[in-house]
Amino acid sequence: MPWRGLLGIGAVVAVLAVVPWLREPLGIPVFYLAFASLVLFWAAQATSWNILSGYSGYFSFGQGAFFGVGVYTSAVLTGRHGWEFISTIPIAGLLAAGVAIVVGGLAFRLRSLRGEVFALLTLAVPFILAPIARINPAIDGGQGIVFPVPAIPEMIGGFQELVYLLSLGIAGLAVAIAYAAQHSRIGWALFAIRDAEEVAEGLGVPTFRYKMLAIVITGLIAGMAGSVFALQIGYVTVEGTFNLTVPLFVIVMSVLGGRLHWLGPAIGALIIVTLQDRLSASDLEGYSLILLGAVLVALVLLAPEGLVPRIRPRLVPVAAAAVASVSALAVARVWGGPLDWLAAGMALGAVVAFLPRRGRGVAEEPVGPEAEPMPEPPAADDALPPPVADSAGSGRPIVVCTDVARHFGGVRALDGVSLTVSEGELVGLVGPNGSGKTTLINLMAGTLRPSGGEITVDGTRIGGLPPHRIAHVGLARTYQVPRPFQSMTVRDNVATAIMFGRSARSLAGARHDAEEHLALVGLVDLADALPAEVNLHERQLLEMARALATRPRVLLLDEALAGLNPVEVDNAVRVVRRIHASGIAIVLVEHLLRVVNQLATRIVVLDHGRTLAEGDPATVMRDEAVIRAYLGRRPQEGSANA
Repeated sequence: MPWRGLLGIGAVVAVLAVVPWLREPLGIPVFYLAFASLVLFWAAQATSWNILSGYSGYFSFGQGAFFGVGVYTSAVLTGRHGWEFISTIPIAGLLAAGVAIVVGGLAFRLRSLRGEVFALLTLAVPFILAPIARINPAIDGGQGIVFPVPAIPEMIGGFQELVYLLSLGIAGLAVAIAYAAQHSRIGWALFAIRDAEEVAEGLGVPTFRYKMLAIVITGLIAGMAGSVFALQIGYVTVEGTFNLTVPLFVIVMSVLGGRLHWLGPAIGALIIVTLQDRLSASDLEGYSLILLGAVLVALVLLAPEGLVPRIRPRLVPVAAAAVASVSALAVARVWGGPLDWLAAGMALGAVVAFLPRRGRGVAEEPVGPEAEPMPEPPAADDALPPPVADSAGSGRPIVVCTDVARHFGGVRALDGVSLTVSEGELVGLVGPNGSGKTTLINLMAGTLRPSGGEITVDGTRIGGLPPHRIAHVGLARTYQVPRPFQSMTVRDNVATAIMFGRSARSLAGARHDAEEHLALVGLVDLADALPAEVNLHERQLLEMARALATRPRVLLLDEALAGLNPVEVDNAVRVVRRIHASGIAIVLVEHLLRVVNQLATRIVVLDHGRTLAEGDPATVMRDEAVIRAYLGRRPQEGSANA
């Protein structure tokens, strides 16, 4: 955990907390405290939304529901039951978190509820809560609730000072949590979920747990911020609370600032609130939504990653342009007031951020801390050791599949297949298209559940286990089409697997250990590249390195050589041999029979969901039934090795 960053956030909050006591000596109008309170409210809301929707990719419209629960909790307890306002803030947050648990528990248990389906589900929540509040006299009853002004300690000052300090505390908490999450296992897990959730689960990430944690944090902060907002407005109504204003604005703010950075939503909140205020002051408030829509469209087209990734590489010139603009206007006093100068400074800074620059394109901030200097990797030896086990089945059984079946409606993809994978084996799993090879891999990895039969890994039944538990038992897989985490470098793809694998490591330790696995597959020179910058063969090697990083006992390679040219195939064969020589048992699904013959200690042939043949490569490849299944002719009519 980078404590220096958290201390920096705490220091900024402490400095801003002194502002109310300096306001009168410096002659600052109270309006600026109200403006700052509004910025802080939206910063808290946008940051909390981003922890779920920005980090994990689950686009939520439920922010209005969490906000509304917070608003009405404090309004009811304070306005109708006489509670002290301060005591209602944590209760508002907890009740909103409770709603988040219900929503998350329903949505995240069903894997199909993602993308637009998840967004529609969360959109329905505030529309359900609104009539409940309206028709229930214990909550609102359609009359609204007047929010009483609480007793304000003399040392704080006035009402607006109290609102400002509470808003500052909640916004500071939200930003600190977002920073801590991004620089910890939580952030790595959520970023992996956003890029490829099924892959993350298969590497050992308990995706349900981290998604629930993210949505609970979102609800907690949104509820507390809503509580303070209710105090600010003084009168609460259903129509003014459960609407689309909050979810739409937090989306615009987060997209504007940058959803992949902990500070992006807060920067977006400052820009949007300032823009709205200046439009209102210029009697152009009716155009605010039009302008915000135009800004959003421009960002999606020009900078879908947001402003922060644009600003970070040129922070000094952007800051210099903004400060110079504000200073010049303040000295000259030829136009507007402080907020106008601030708006002009931000506009000029944004222009500088979008100016073309030399070199590579904008890179996203890594999810974790900066990598430590890495040692030189050992040179890969082309003189490879022989396979660990030349005699099939000589070791202790690790994976045992007994009469495994998988039905898709009336289609029997697998029908009573039995397979044993022992220590040191490299089992070639072959068969015609549609024979059930990938289905069996999916069953062993936990992506699918068997319709019948039993699968055990080292004596543990895995039929009902989620994929991350199966990964911790000691089984890892690759995919036919490589599925890297696109926002992470090659090194960080592997480091993520190490952090959540069987031997979990810290962030720094995981990045250091990633070099070992990259060296094994020959990708050390590409460690800092993004997956989009490497070719298909290198992405397939990355799949192998990432699977190895979980420290598996059995590695499932699902057509890891598909689409490669002959030179790349030969290199991949050498890599598979190195992996096998390290003591890991392998199940290899492959259509290139010459490769299977070179690598496998034993071959299992599937056909129409059943085991057709099993044994050493030479014997199986001469089997008449195998030749007929592949070629549709008798063995004397052709060679199986063709």
